[in-house]
Amino acid sequence: MRKPGQMKAFDALYAIAAGGGRKEALFGSSYDLARPAYERTLIGSGYPTAYLEFPLLGEPCFDLLSVHGGMEPGSRFAPGAGFGYQTMFNWFAGVCQQYGTLGCGIELDTSTGETERAGVYLQQREHHELVQPFLESVGEAERARDYLDMLGRMPKGWPPAYVGLFPGRPGTPMRIGGYMSHDELARCKDDPAHLEACFQAIGFTDFDDAMLERCTEFMRLVPAIDFQFDILPNGRLGNTFGLSLSFNDTMPREAKVCMESGYGATLMRTLQGWGLVDDRWKLIADAAFAKHVGYEREDGTEGRFALCIRFNYAKVKFRAREPQPAKFYLTCAAGDVEAS
Repeated sequence: MRKPGQMKAFDALYAIAAGGGRKEALFGSSYDLARPAYERTLIGSGYPTAYLEFPLLGEPCFDLLSVHGGMEPGSRFAPGAGFGYQTMFNWFAGVCQQYGTLGCGIELDTSTGETERAGVYLQQREHHELVQPFLESVGEAERARDYLDMLGRMPKGWPPAYVGLFPGRPGTPMRIGGYMSHDELARCKDDPAHLEACFQAIGFTDFDDAMLERCTEFMRLVPAIDFQFDILPNGRLGNTFGLSLSFNDTMPREAKVCMESGYGATLMRTLQGWGLVDDRWKLIADAAFAKHVGYEREDGTEGRFALCIRFNYAKVKFRAREPQPAKFYLTCAAGDVEAS
């Protein structure tokens, strides 16, 4: 067989994720908008990772984040593609070789029907010096000071690792997220007062005792935590706090056990008890998938190509201290398997 193209790989991954009745229960009709929008995020020859974000309560739908983990210099979008972000990817291609593991992507609110304006995403990890040129590349240079101000307030164990925003959208916040260290997670989950002290240091004040208790209970259920804050255009923190309950240590072959009798099931039953999810979560386990297939390279040798759907995380956002309906993220990845 020939190696699948970018769109064929995306179609195959979605078909797997949406099989077994999951399209109707989890995704609704969003794919009709997401497919042509995803095609407009393609640049270069690589296979961007697609993250499907869908609610676990309410109308089935999903939003799409398309993330490139690398970029060849000189890569250009096809005419009409790219959502106006060619300059961003010119910059990204210029830093990939030097910095290694980074991510740069385009976010689409397909759940709302918005496919003409797109957000941007940078996973800079510990390379905070990249945030300013990234923001400059999308015309949001003035936001860099807000990021640096917040960076200076973050406690040990709360390192920012990614940034996202919708450039040019009036009033849109800049989202700052990161991966809490294991030591800090251990302290927070056992001591709501410590979590409160961290919030105070960061400058986040929209919490109460009930929210602290609920956050620490979430933290006790899962092996790893992501966090998110919003910085408003005036530089102040918004009234939302995102708590992402990571499944990144769960391999596809472990997904069913995780969601039937492991920490995933415990987490989801807890969220269901709080009215933040309904029964649709029970369908997620069968979406996980991993397979290598052989293909013939142009020189006649055999290559190996991988398709993979992994759990990413479940997210609960607190807005004005109240938890909102939970969402779940699936990671859909494709690409060549490097020879060992």
